[in-house]
Amino acid sequence: MGENKESNFVHESEFDRWAEAWEIDTDIDNMTEEDRDGFRTEKGKLIKAMKRGRLVYDDDKDVLIYTTCKKDEPENIEIARPKGDGLMAMDKYKDREGVHKTYAVLGQMTKKSPAFFSGLDGIDLKPFLSVVSLFLAS
Repeated sequence: MGENKESNFVHESEFDRWAEAWEIDTDIDNMTEEDRDGFRTEKGKLIKAMKRGRLVYDDDKDVLIYTTCKKDEPENIEIARPKGDGLMAMDKYKDREGVHKTYAVLGQMTKKSPAFFSGLDGIDLKPFLSVVSLFLAS
């Protein structure tokens, strides 16, 4: 049980380093109840991926590195902070095309085609969506 608490502390610290570097708002005292719930949900997904060894924060490169869950050919994907052009890519899509907008931003953040994300396993997709959600909410 002590090891689990230590593991939680390590992953919480890693999340906090990433959030601080990317200026993600983590001050839940200044959030609405709905925002707090959303923040905790997205943070939980990222912590879970960290605990499973699929997500790490590289302080030196200031990127998250996600390893896909493909057993035979796992792929390491770097997730960088979005730039203005990535956010502008969202403008190509209509308001009702939220998933397309999100994949466009993810494409810019990872240097992958937005179509890449439509083929990801759902387990792999969750952390990517959480990163975008937390960044855009801050």
